[in-house]
Amino acid sequence: MKQTTLKEAVTISGVGLHTGAAVNLTFCPAPENHGYKFQRVDLDNQPIIEADCDLVVDTSRGTTLEKMELE
Repeated sequence: MKQTTLKEAVTISGVGLHTGAAVNLTFCPAPENHGYKFQRVDLDNQPIIEADCDLVVDTSRGTTLEKMELE
């Protein structure tokens, strides 16, 4: 299967659906076989979580992903 990525980062801004808070979402170019990943840059440790159906913990008001960190 052919893979493609973005030429450069693209940012969109808007209002959070359930929170009403101002939000920014940036799509960044990625290397081959990187997959879709989300990073929370508003948190201190800026966690990264893969878009993986095995990490879905709730779908009541959207899709919630959770990844437990190993200590």
